[in-house]
Amino acid sequence: MNNNMKMVLIGLLAAAYMPLADAAAKTEISFKPGAWSSNDWVLVKSPRLDYFHGFVQREDWIENECPPVSGEEIHKMHFNDVYSAMVLKDRVEAGQTVSSSMSFDWRMAPLIVIAEKLDKSETGVPTFGDHWEIVLFVEGLNVWRHSTKDGKPFAYRVAYLKVPLDKGTRYNLEVKVAKQRNGMKEMTVRCGGYEIGYVDNDLPDSFYTGIIGCEGRNRFYDFKVK
Repeated sequence: MNNNMKMVLIGLLAAAYMPLADAAAKTEISFKPGAWSSNDWVLVKSPRLDYFHGFVQREDWIENECPPVSGEEIHKMHFNDVYSAMVLKDRVEAGQTVSSSMSFDWRMAPLIVIAEKLDKSETGVPTFGDHWEIVLFVEGLNVWRHSTKDGKPFAYRVAYLKVPLDKGTRYNLEVKVAKQRNGMKEMTVRCGGYEIGYVDNDLPDSFYTGIIGCEGRNRFYDFKVK
């Protein structure tokens, strides 16, 4: 086989494997009825809360379980009991961009979650261990770090951007965790034409990722990894 034929064969083999690599690295999920499967997801409990909720299918979105009252009343009366969370079953490698289109009814707080690992409650329910929450609310973007101290869960804000966001408006939230050339790890968050970032070497090299609706009625329209 001459060199030209070898190069053609190498090119054909590379082309044949490219679609497989792209398929493995890309996830595009629509939350329209019949367009997604709960089998691809794991419902996860908050370590701070005793109850365990799922999501409700609507016209072309899903939302966290909430009582049938106004967004204002949910915020005032049910702030701490409308938490629903789920993550993809397959881990995601750092360097990819995770995104979701979402909106909120009153003030807050749909979010993308990045979880280094999942623990289990005493009853065997999947529960978040260390994780990061990238949150939308009426006053902007927050990044919260959740961990444990003296055996108890605690959280602190590691980054934020103050910018007015409107209730009932659909926003696309993007999150990327990546290692920089100097070896430091960085999270970049983009939404509504704004961008924030911060460096945190505790960010994982691979992680579970998904959505959380809490503190009000939240809508999620899609979820993508690319």
